[in-house]
Amino acid sequence: MRVLLKTTLLTLILGFVSSAALAREVPAEAKVINGVLTWSTGSKQGQEVVLFGVNYAVPFAYSYRALQKRGIDHKAAIDMDVAHIARLGLDAYRVHVWDRQISDEQGNLLVNEHLQLFDYLLAKLAEKGIRVIITPIAWWGSGYPEPDPDEPGFSSLYSKGDMNQNRQAISAQQRYLRQFFAHINPYTQKRYGQDPNVLAIELFNEPRHEDGLKDNEDYIEGLIKTVREQGITLPLYYNISEQGNNPDFAARLCATSIDGIAYQWYPAGLVKNAEFTSNLLATVAHYSDPFADIAACQTKAKMIYEFDAADTGKSVMYPAMARSFREAGFQWASQFAYDPAAIADTNSDYNTHYLNLLYTPAKAISFMIAAEAFRQMPRLQKQANYPQSNHFMAGTSQVSVDYQQNVSVLVSAQQFLYSNTTEISPPDSQKLEQIAGLGTSPVADYQGTGAYFLDKIGDELWRLEVYPDLLPIQDPYQPASLKREVGRLYSSTQQLNIKLADLGKRYFIKGFNAHNELFAQAEKGTVWVRPGVYLLSRNTPPETPSVGINTEFLIPQLSPPKLAIHHQAQREMNLADKLTFSVEIGSEKIPNNVALAIRYRGHKDFTLLDMQRITGNTYTVRLPVTQEQWAVAGQLEYGFVVTLNGKNTTFPGAIEGSPLEWDFVSSVPFWTTELRPLGAPVTLFDALADHDNLIYPKNAESNWQYVSGQQGQGLALRLSTEKLTEGENPLLRLTLAPDNPLALRNLAKYNTLAIKVRAIKQAENLQFSLLDSHGLAYGITLEVSTDWQYLVVPVSALKALDTLFPKSYPSFMPASYKVADEDRESHFTEQLNLLQGMQLVLLGQKYAKKASKGWHGIDISEVKLLSR
Repeated sequence: MRVLLKTTLLTLILGFVSSAALAREVPAEAKVINGVLTWSTGSKQGQEVVLFGVNYAVPFAYSYRALQKRGIDHKAAIDMDVAHIARLGLDAYRVHVWDRQISDEQGNLLVNEHLQLFDYLLAKLAEKGIRVIITPIAWWGSGYPEPDPDEPGFSSLYSKGDMNQNRQAISAQQRYLRQFFAHINPYTQKRYGQDPNVLAIELFNEPRHEDGLKDNEDYIEGLIKTVREQGITLPLYYNISEQGNNPDFAARLCATSIDGIAYQWYPAGLVKNAEFTSNLLATVAHYSDPFADIAACQTKAKMIYEFDAADTGKSVMYPAMARSFREAGFQWASQFAYDPAAIADTNSDYNTHYLNLLYTPAKAISFMIAAEAFRQMPRLQKQANYPQSNHFMAGTSQVSVDYQQNVSVLVSAQQFLYSNTTEISPPDSQKLEQIAGLGTSPVADYQGTGAYFLDKIGDELWRLEVYPDLLPIQDPYQPASLKREVGRLYSSTQQLNIKLADLGKRYFIKGFNAHNELFAQAEKGTVWVRPGVYLLSRNTPPETPSVGINTEFLIPQLSPPKLAIHHQAQREMNLADKLTFSVEIGSEKIPNNVALAIRYRGHKDFTLLDMQRITGNTYTVRLPVTQEQWAVAGQLEYGFVVTLNGKNTTFPGAIEGSPLEWDFVSSVPFWTTELRPLGAPVTLFDALADHDNLIYPKNAESNWQYVSGQQGQGLALRLSTEKLTEGENPLLRLTLAPDNPLALRNLAKYNTLAIKVRAIKQAENLQFSLLDSHGLAYGITLEVSTDWQYLVVPVSALKALDTLFPKSYPSFMPASYKVADEDRESHFTEQLNLLQGMQLVLLGQKYAKKASKGWHGIDISEVKLLSR
């Protein structure tokens, strides 16, 4: 394993050199020995395989059609994306091939553009040393998120259950597999099964065995036999997790001649259609494998064919998932799915997933960290319980994830990777060979918002790669549309300060990618750079570097984008809070000025307050509260005036001019926020305003409905269940809304909850909990009557309880985070500013037998914090 780690690190460090030098030694064909996937390189025999990467689907389905609609060359898109995947140090690729697009009704292979692009993709992956697992049968139609089109493939004729039962379906599959593996890739001149870059084959993506494997093992053995008859000796995998917690199925599967078993993990579920706004790290504390103790399964290698922290924008989940994968013994993990850069501005290719180096740079660097942690961590290494596991060792590297700061960090003697600004320092910067990050760290201070990479290529010689700035436009996890822009790239010139001893403060910088003619000398370590590739040297860099440097730098064609901003209005604040307004500016040039235009509603004139650029493209200003100014509660309305090239533009609406001009006309309303008195209640939930921040708990059987509130005023959220079980009955997990954050609120004197609630049919026993900074529950049991009332609860009365998880896949993953018995008497003591949400449960064990029968429900309209 040490040789593999050394090879991997060397590849990452030298990933910028010429294409010829990119070719690495291809290990001998993989084999499964005693449940471990192994390969051999040189004199090293039986090394453990450890690979981490992505799924990616440009040759097929929606990706293919979306690029076609935009008139983008598919091969050029593949070139760009594979280059970025390699830049992130990923070394694994898996995809379920859309068989419906490359076969006919009889299972004959169609050598069409989809297959030709897949051939091209496999060749490009091989060039970058990215190993491949192919899943030849998907069964799925290719439409999502659009309706499925009519397709010629055999699997369109059968249900998924029929695929392993119907004789004609099985015959068509076997015919298809024979022809698929007989196909010669014209770019490699290799059949898929003989391609040295293809590591293994997963036979079927997410099969459905409706009767388990009772009397159906012959189906799997038949697929294995069909593939083996093609002369293929690669390890073969079959899905074990899609059937749920079915130990009989698992035992029967593992008794077949399959070599490996495939699992997935979507801990937060899928397709929420809005971003999660709470800490979900507890959901990935460990990977639960109910089949780990089945003797026959212990002889099978284990892979994660798909995973993702879906609908999650924070850059902390991937390293934690990688940690849990290795603890559970997985050797391969491939995220689903990497977004093609050419359409990633819309996130319309599986809107519930979003990963791309350009459009999700923080998540991409966190994914790079996860890949390193996965490769460096010993298999089956036991991990601490959550939240202590947020800091862990991966080989000789230290890995940290911090939800509150939205940062993942990996640091070792040679590597320093960080997904956001960090104060963590490498042990010795003079020994560093690879740096990748965003924002500011002790070794680099970059004012742009894109990712940057620094790779040491010689004594006092570094290669720098800088990617475009990103401006978020709107929630990327909304329903998919190629018409919806969720992020925009800017090719801005930004300041970079590098603090590396071997470069010094007067290093030279030279651009090397096409149309990059920069040649300059740093002043006190600082240079100004645009997206591109650069060579940095303590001495004047030669015109033709002796080391050879890859000048390839692929990004989408960026026409000069329009000036834009991103701002999240805040629902309320009070006079004791930090009355801070923030805005992100998207511009190729740094604005001359950014100002907040603000007034009380009903006042005629706006006040203009200049804002300060604090980092990257973010500007802030704090209202100067005095006895004469901004000291009265009321509704504030405001906008932002951006001055660029002497021209004023006001947002929202991108209206020419400023609200201070006498003839200013705006066709859109300004943003508003409620400025409330000192000590005013602080809203945690308001049924009238909170909709997209509701999470359905795993294993819940609850119904949700918005109804009129007390005396028809406002709204209430009705939570009900058709039947009450004897134990806990989850109703709802609730996060804070994006427009209602608490981070800047002054909650020092707030100590009490007020919950406006009523029962519908009969008195109910409600367990109400707050979620702390780690997303863990602290709660209390309340008796709810059928009259509207405020139930008042001291925060100090809340005790540790089990935490509800969202609906997750596979279905055997736990439904909650269990509190250790010794911790159940611990009380909530954290700062309320760090709250992550709430959860509600009906306690069936509190009811008399007669009272527990039938329908149960409550209406809840408000949850507030009080200062008492």
